[in-house]
Amino acid sequence: MNSMNEEQIEEKFEEASAAVDVARFEKAEELLQEILEADPEHAGALNKMGVIYAYKKEKSKAQEYFEQSLQADRNNAPALTNLANIHLEKENLHQAESMYNEALRYDPDYGPAHNNLAAIYKRRGEYGKMVASLKKARKAGTISVDHSEKSIFLNPGCLLFLGLVILGLILIFWLQ
Repeated sequence: MNSMNEEQIEEKFEEASAAVDVARFEKAEELLQEILEADPEHAGALNKMGVIYAYKKEKSKAQEYFEQSLQADRNNAPALTNLANIHLEKENLHQAESMYNEALRYDPDYGPAHNNLAAIYKRRGEYGKMVASLKKARKAGTISVDHSEKSIFLNPGCLLFLGLVILGLILIFWLQ
């Protein structure tokens, strides 16, 4: 059994998190395993292990780690958001939305949950809600835009609205 103290565990966790951020997954996994040997219910380490498996496209293994993280800490906004991401990829929009909102109950400023809610609202054509969520994500410093999808401005409803605005402006200038 590994005998790390809390400070050593947190130092290793910071190092592992930094390794995940730069896609050094083998190093991160090694550090996280050391943490989990010392503290099998370290919610952060369990969540980061899930992140590694999500990057490896092993979604079922990632989901297991996210669920274990939530068993260790039900209020874990990152784990809730990561698990919701899996539901979003499976097109379980209602379940994903519910989990993002739950994450925001625990951490109202958690940007990734706001950002991912915006993706759901975009799919539904709820552009007002989408913009509000993106503003909250931007305020938290975690805004992400999926450039692989068509712009919302190419949506027929947006084009009609834009056309009406332009027509209105032309009429205003013409009537003056």
